[in-house]
Amino acid sequence: PEWTVSLISHLHQQPKLTSTMTFANLGRTALFATRRQAAAAAASQQAKRRMGSAAAPEWTGIDKVVRGYFPKDEQMVVAISGGYLGLFLLYKIKSAISGSPEEVAAPVVAAAPASSGDIPDVDSEEFGAFLESEENVMKFVASIEK
Repeated sequence: PEWTVSLISHLHQQPKLTSTMTFANLGRTALFATRRQAAAAAASQQAKRRMGSAAAPEWTGIDKVVRGYFPKDEQMVVAISGGYLGLFLLYKIKSAISGSPEEVAAPVVAAAPASSGDIPDVDSEEFGAFLESEENVMKFVASIEK
């Protein structure tokens, strides 16, 4: 850490430890180094705080009217988002109320069996109508036995 570097550099400036130097002197030296580092850090923070701000803009037209109700940018964001949300909810409510009528499915007309006496494919829709006649069932059984 930075404080250890500061302490070490401070100790190198001091005379070497002798037997007459006590731990109290060492602690006092470390305390002064820490205070000096804290003062330097505080001074650098104060130098960074020299920021300015621009003057408030002069609004004209519709902006002046709207900013009369919502002076902060955060309030404008909430107002615009709320407007869009309101439009979306109105659309959804209107869609739910009016709703589209359900379409009635047209009845399926069964195809007439082939007049030539051919047996339709088993997977086709015509096969069910083909089996309604007993004569056609016998044709199918006869074709299986072949």
